Amino acid sequence: MNRRNFLKCASASVVASSILDMGEVLANTAVEGEEYRALVCVFLYGGMDNHDTVIPFDTDSYNKWAQIRQPLLNQYTTKRDLAGLKPINTPARFAGRQFALPPEMAGIANLYQQGKLSIVGNVGPLLEPVTASQIQAETAKLPSRLFSHNDQQSTWMSGKAEGAQFGWAGKLNDALINSGAQQANTFSAITTSSAGLLATGTNTTPYHVTDGKAATIDVLAQFAENDEVQAHFSALGHQTNNILEQDLSAKINQSFEANAMYNQAISGQTVNIAEFPKTSLGRQLESVTRAIAIRDQLQTKRQIFVVAMGGFDTHSEQVRSLPRLQTALDGALTAFNGAMESMGLSNNVTLFTASDFGRTLAINGDGTDHGWGAHHFLMGGAINGGTIFGDIPQAEFNHELDAGSGRLIPTMAVDQYAASLGRWLGLDDTTLNDVFPNLSKFGQTPNLFA
Repeated sequence: MNRRNFLKCASASVVASSILDMGEVLANTAVEGEEYRALVCVFLYGGMDNHDTVIPFDTDSYNKWAQIRQPLLNQYTTKRDLAGLKPINTPARFAGRQFALPPEMAGIANLYQQGKLSIVGNVGPLLEPVTASQIQAETAKLPSRLFSHNDQQSTWMSGKAEGAQFGWAGKLNDALINSGAQQANTFSAITTSSAGLLATGTNTTPYHVTDGKAATIDVLAQFAENDEVQAHFSALGHQTNNILEQDLSAKINQSFEANAMYNQAISGQTVNIAEFPKTSLGRQLESVTRAIAIRDQLQTKRQIFVVAMGGFDTHSEQVRSLPRLQTALDGALTAFNGAMESMGLSNNVTLFTASDFGRTLAINGDGTDHGWGAHHFLMGGAINGGTIFGDIPQAEFNHELDAGSGRLIPTMAVDQYAASLGRWLGLDDTTLNDVFPNLSKFGQTPNLFA
């Protein structure tokens, strides 16, 4: 561990608060004249069942899917027959195939139909394009430790298995700093979850927010008027000849100042938004909304937010858990879209989902097992809305994109998905190829934005 990383860890453990990089100054100003843009990642821990999210809707495809999934369909309390699904407009390139969302996602389906949301089909980690035949012949170059939760969460966020230091969103922010598109800023990457790896870079450290506020030491509230106690805990004016202690005390003091600045800005805001659902994801996206509302006080023109939702590892009792999870996701995304529209920021904020992996088309009795490729949602006023990017393979077994049991072999690499998001933030192709060294192997990056 180098000195820089030691300081990040040490100061976090000492003050239990958000940490600043050494070169950052709270008074950093955003690049003049640049339009504000933010990415919001909703990470779905456990691997959401892609086969029960984007569902075949034309009669022939639906019947094939329903035959495979019949034991589960018989147990759902909400109907997943053709009459109960929420159909969406399907691009002509699918040659007559149609798709729908489950009844719990009526709000998301409505946003899709209004052109405010799109689906990105069959995305997943890849080192190079792969087919089932290559996997069977053992000639395929595959990501490490496929189907492992921790490793694939890390691979989605960083391109490497568990133990990686830097995530691709953090690298994108590093690149924005290095290109001069924005200055280093404590608040350029904010997370409400444990998915901080995604937003960690060499010069980008995730700023952690809990329940809408930055961390505080509760006991200090009893000494709010005691300047000496406050100075002691914040390491203000700490004198030492030890260079490590100097750096550590400086970071502790910067952290206290940053947290105070954030909490003061949050407490002083007056933003009128519709009520968010009282779910974990709803509360997190409300926190993101309020952080975006104070963007001017935080003095940043580019931001990356990471929130998370767990529970998608539906090996068993999927019929009980998945509808509840999909309802929560639907309510939170719908509320967030409404908030951005009411603030006039729909074109400035793009939300996207990510997950460990998808799940098997085959069922194991009352659940599904770990998959690979998955379908995801992209939402915001700047996107090419109301369409499906990428591919949605047929719901059947033993085709060239079946890695076994209906595990989809991705046809779009995470690198392509992420690079398009990075381009929207303002990065050029040369920079994106530096951030994603394998990008050139996958052909054209999808044009996710209008």
